[in-house]
Amino acid sequence: MIRQTQTGDPESVGPYRILGRLGAGGMGQVYLGRSVGGRLVAVKVIRPELAGEPGFRARFAREVTAARNVSGLFTALVVDADADAPVPWLATAYVPGPSLTEAVETYGPLPVGSVVTLAAGLAEGLAAIHAAGVVHRDLKPSNVLLADDGPRVIDFGISRAMEASVLTQSGTVMGSPGFMSPEQAQGGVIGPPSDVFSLGAVLTFAATGEGPFGEGSAPALVYRVVHQLPDLTRLPEQIRPLVERCLSKEPRRRLTTSDVLAQVGSDGPAAGWLPDPVTEIVGQYVPAPADLSWAPTVTSVAAPGTQDAQVRTSQPRQRRTRPGRRRLTLLAAAAGLAAVAASLTIVVPASDEAGAAGRPQVATSRQASAARDYGSPFGAGLRSSAAASVAPAKKVVTAKKVTRASHKARQEPVAAAPANPGTSGGAPVVASSAPERAPAPTTATVPDVLGSTLSGAAATLKGRGLDNIPYLYGCYGSSLIDDVVRQDPGAGAQIALTAPVQLYLQADNCDTVPSVIGMKLSDAAYTLKQAGFGDIPYVYGCYGSSQIDDVVSESPGAGTSYGGTQPVSLKLQADNC
Repeated sequence: MIRQTQTGDPESVGPYRILGRLGAGGMGQVYLGRSVGGRLVAVKVIRPELAGEPGFRARFAREVTAARNVSGLFTALVVDADADAPVPWLATAYVPGPSLTEAVETYGPLPVGSVVTLAAGLAEGLAAIHAAGVVHRDLKPSNVLLADDGPRVIDFGISRAMEASVLTQSGTVMGSPGFMSPEQAQGGVIGPPSDVFSLGAVLTFAATGEGPFGEGSAPALVYRVVHQLPDLTRLPEQIRPLVERCLSKEPRRRLTTSDVLAQVGSDGPAAGWLPDPVTEIVGQYVPAPADLSWAPTVTSVAAPGTQDAQVRTSQPRQRRTRPGRRRLTLLAAAAGLAAVAASLTIVVPASDEAGAAGRPQVATSRQASAARDYGSPFGAGLRSSAAASVAPAKKVVTAKKVTRASHKARQEPVAAAPANPGTSGGAPVVASSAPERAPAPTTATVPDVLGSTLSGAAATLKGRGLDNIPYLYGCYGSSLIDDVVRQDPGAGAQIALTAPVQLYLQADNCDTVPSVIGMKLSDAAYTLKQAGFGDIPYVYGCYGSSQIDDVVSESPGAGTSYGGTQPVSLKLQADNC
């Protein structure tokens, strides 16, 4: 629901006029904004303390670049951002509708038909996100919006920019307890299967009003996610098998987004897919016309380096003066004549310069058609495309020439094409045909993207026509943080354009495991914590060592590049062997 702005809220963010508040999250405040062209956007303004964290702006810019490659129908597209602004911000397409959290908490669980449609829309949205090389990392009910034409996934990918700041807090895990995957809760490597686990948890909430691991404190929920089975007893039978597969503890055993779509169908949301009470409140998310009547005007733009970079004022839209009836009549008549003249097709003799004097030529004054331009993030532009091609030697009559020769054209009938072109008594027809196009390529050579950033690697691969680019962050022992350290298949391989190119990137929360063999437990624990490892499970046993109470084994071994939040297990020699 759109709420009024409060004291201290900005009047504008970047080029967007702020109309109201939409909500707030861990990264900052979200506002409803309006572009100069009239498009509504959701503007997320990052919290100043996050923006001040070392390296945050660079991470934010990288994740925004990656998120802009997402183009799914069931996602809220990223349309603008500024990581270098005094306070960084991000703008996405505005989705008029409540969050899944608000809908369920207000009106109760969704009917099973709505949940099935929700599953299909979210799976398709996640598939588009993963195809762009992005992992959502924080899919939860509040990040799912319910619109008349289907659900939308929001806030995909950018949570990673916040993760490094959060991980500096001891014992803190980035994500939403109860909806994060076990590997995310343990600080492991996160990929598309992690989002599928979160999808299963979200569907459980939608169908039952509660997450699959119940309620409670964050530590309690994280423990259940990692060690206990989900409670699916209240799930409808139609969707229980699907949700069970999504919530498997082992990532490799989970369904893929394609599997989910295959089970629930992908025909798209039907009209009225939401229950009536939820459908009725969607209108509350559409701003009143009075809120949209302003028109921002730039009153002055200061030179670079001066105190005020830009001054904006908001002025009400001026009412137009209604033209008189006589003026309207004349304008309509003129427009009609222009339309007739612009659409004439006539036959004229070619000039001597064309090299075929006396040969009739076909020409049209309108050679382009308007097409809706979906490339603009703020609405429809017009893209011209040629409607016909005429040989260079032929004479093309423009609209202005047609109007000047209109009297003569009306007196001379247009020659009709004979049944058998080329015979006497009929004018030859100039055929217009485009040259045959070469068949589109179906394969490409994989380029070398090692050492590139994710966005750079994705751009290079897409430049070769390779759009299927899954990726994983992990600890691979490289000093090139956030860069590609491995690719599969390797550079030079010839693959189909639809085949995936898997990228492996060095995570930024990795540490090198030190050697603690032969140390006492207290010394080993101190050494590991100094290296960045705080989770140190251990067990005593009979391992044939004479060094009682000493560490005889550690896993993973010394020198391994490993996630700082992951456990380093120790084995110690017992004294009763």
